[in-house]
Amino acid sequence: MILSLTLIACDSKQHSELPVATSPTTHQSQNVTIYRDKWGVPHIHGKTDGDTAFGMGYAQAEDNFSQLELGFIIGTGRSAEILGEEALLSDWVVHSFENNELSKRDYENAVPAVKALLDGYAAGINYYLETHPALKTRLLTHIEPWYSLALIRRWYYLGGFLGRLKFTTAERMAAFEAINGTSMKMAQLEIPKYDPRDRKEFGSNSWAANGPKIKGTGSYLFINPHLPSFGIGQTYEAHMISDEGWNFTGYARFGYPLPYIGFNESLGWMSTDNYSNQEDSWVEHFDDPKKPLAYKHGDQTREAIEWHGEIKIKGGTSRKVKYRKTHHGAVVAKRDGQFLSGMFATYTQPGWIDQWYNMQRATNINEFTKAIEPQRMNFGNIMYADRAANIWYIYNGSVPIRNEQFNWNTAVDGSDPNTDWQGYHTLYDLPQVKNPVSNMMQNTNTTPFAVSMSDSDAKAENYPSYMVREGDNARSRNARRILNKHEVFDFETWTSESLDTTMIEWNVSKPIINNAYATITNTDPELAAKLAPVIKMLNAWDSVATLQSPEPTIYADWHETLYGSKRKDPRRKGLTFSDEEVIAALEKTMDRLIADWGTWQVPWGDVNRSQRPSLDDAGRPIFNDATKSIATPGVPSWSGGSQISFNLRRDGLKKRYKTGGNSYTAVVAFPKNQKERTLSKSIHVFGASADPTSSNNMDQAKMLANKHYKPAWLYLDDVISNATRSYHPGEE
Repeated sequence: MILSLTLIACDSKQHSELPVATSPTTHQSQNVTIYRDKWGVPHIHGKTDGDTAFGMGYAQAEDNFSQLELGFIIGTGRSAEILGEEALLSDWVVHSFENNELSKRDYENAVPAVKALLDGYAAGINYYLETHPALKTRLLTHIEPWYSLALIRRWYYLGGFLGRLKFTTAERMAAFEAINGTSMKMAQLEIPKYDPRDRKEFGSNSWAANGPKIKGTGSYLFINPHLPSFGIGQTYEAHMISDEGWNFTGYARFGYPLPYIGFNESLGWMSTDNYSNQEDSWVEHFDDPKKPLAYKHGDQTREAIEWHGEIKIKGGTSRKVKYRKTHHGAVVAKRDGQFLSGMFATYTQPGWIDQWYNMQRATNINEFTKAIEPQRMNFGNIMYADRAANIWYIYNGSVPIRNEQFNWNTAVDGSDPNTDWQGYHTLYDLPQVKNPVSNMMQNTNTTPFAVSMSDSDAKAENYPSYMVREGDNARSRNARRILNKHEVFDFETWTSESLDTTMIEWNVSKPIINNAYATITNTDPELAAKLAPVIKMLNAWDSVATLQSPEPTIYADWHETLYGSKRKDPRRKGLTFSDEEVIAALEKTMDRLIADWGTWQVPWGDVNRSQRPSLDDAGRPIFNDATKSIATPGVPSWSGGSQISFNLRRDGLKKRYKTGGNSYTAVVAFPKNQKERTLSKSIHVFGASADPTSSNNMDQAKMLANKHYKPAWLYLDDVISNATRSYHPGEE
């Protein structure tokens, strides 16, 4: 018979021995124990790595099945089945890039270790469905192992790289209508549809230090991704442990069978999205009306491939559709009468999960190097640290080799064979810094040529013009300020500085406001008198956002009003405003605050909030000023800081609500002495459970608001002694 596990008392350090199954045939769930700490974080222990993945699937289903299912629906191009006609275009793009076919192929051809992870993970979710028959699903009653691969492709390539090609919704609709010979009534660019002003803020911070810069013998690492708080981009903290030697903790996304950023006992890494050119679009010349699939390529013509499919629509209807691709990629846009194709580096090749898995099984820098050499993890700079006191930054990603005579930041002429890719750059072709003389590094989605603030940095002239497109930003300036401020970091200081809320961009904005104010004191004395108290208060401000300070409220609203009116990135070079525009934005901010709050001196914590509300059908939060929320000191990404909150003001609401920013944040100290344990702390944006009735729904949000971390237990004995409950899947 199978025995249930005894729950461990919350305040006890003792634990019961796990009972042994006595039945001759043991279900896979009996090979897995999920330990939950007081914050509900799952520490998953399996006999094999595949068993641990089984536990991961089960735990994610426990904590947020709704998001797990929605991610798979979106990832496999079935959004229209639950959202209707408005999601048709999104699904058509997914299928145009053959997302499902490639993912099924990759699953079938996966190496045994990776297939075991995918099989175990899907089995864990299906076991949750089996053991919870009352659970209401929206569409999926069985999860296939290849769904995770489809979701990963959908999120990174079709939700990330495709957006960089700047195909508008109208251009996608035009391609759909031309290829299918039919009209489209409604279209939605992306599911969930995030505000584009929010999306431009998605980023991350990472720091690493070693040598005389730290009080220790190994290295320090700061992991600080800024990701959506809702939808398929949100993070999930989990700890994977197996009897086969796997021990890795960090964050995943719902639908991923393993965390993909974090640390083990010997090493860890952070990934900050870069803007390396890993995607391109081509103008395709279909010039022969008699041969509608013939397109020009050099002195010859080639034949595009066109195939048929069907997209199901909510309500039981379906739509017969056609798809088209050239040798460059899928044809999914039409601009100025010409079709455009698009493609992304290594899109048709497998390997994301392989690389993540090999990275976390690495125990030293040589093994880690071997793990990342295939360059299947695209899109992100790697900030690495280990016990051997190595710190290493890599401007990571598969970058196609191109002819530099073309402008690769826009669609190139597909009829010119010189615009075809010529293979990929190797890992060693990329900008990188290892163990710099400064003993410190930082990256905040910024240039790879100012990482270590020393002569160790890579030099721009050594790399092709199309490879690097980033500049600087306020978060990087703030990171440099923090790292240079301390001659030596102890771990306590490293930890406290990691949640800094300095709005360093104020140093840029302050003279702009003061100069404009000086002008209007002569031209409009009455307005100057009205704004005088605001100007005086802002000039006395130290630029640090606290829950009690009103200055961040005024500054954030003013900045958003001024730059938002231009609908341009505030970091765009050459963007200037007249004195009248600067002052008008400040007056508008003052008047709006008085209208909403009865005063313009509104504490940042009153207006800047963290809320985990109910969601609409597409997984978007429905914020409500009347619903409970938590004050947060986090600052907008454009302003600097290392505790970030995407918190745009929205019509109809007085308060700002966090839609992204610090998601999973961790600090790690790797000691060189193997007898010493790695020290680690972490914190999540909300909490482990999406259940609003759970004590773990918003418990970590309160800690983050107070700039506190929780322990991130890494060693099994610590996990067991600090668990509040433990159970086999199905016996919780």
